[in-house]
Amino acid sequence: MVRVSARVQELKRICWLIVAGLLTACSPAPQFTDSENLPVALADFAGKPLLVNYFAPWCAPCLRELPLLEALAREGEIAVVMVNYDPTTPAELRKLAGQYHIRVPLLIPRQEASLPFPRPAGLPTSYLLDGKGNLQQTLVGELTPSRVEALRASLKPAGH
Repeated sequence: MVRVSARVQELKRICWLIVAGLLTACSPAPQFTDSENLPVALADFAGKPLLVNYFAPWCAPCLRELPLLEALAREGEIAVVMVNYDPTTPAELRKLAGQYHIRVPLLIPRQEASLPFPRPAGLPTSYLLDGKGNLQQTLVGELTPSRVEALRASLKPAGH
């Protein structure tokens, strides 16, 4: 059996702490909190387009577009998240999800979040990000079937 000196063990511990610190520094900063009070970053959805929809339960057009957002998310080509516009808590988000049968992730923006889009001036507003998190489109106003179809078409490569 080889004996490792206390100094070598301490050096190993320091090296692991440095590696852990570097890995933490490389992970994306969470920009949101979900209904389970867990941190969420836009980078968690990397790899496919993401539609970030700002809504409020008092906004009638927001509620009307819910079935379209749910259907779009179920199709799987575009990830969908909904961000509550007003200050809220994870418990209130869970209640909203149950009340309106929302299955897409509901999020609360963090104050310090750095996002690739501005806080919307009106509701509903949706932001389409590409698979790398870059803003592609800003959709102000209620989504309709024809607007969702145009959104899908904008994601298809030219010539298809």
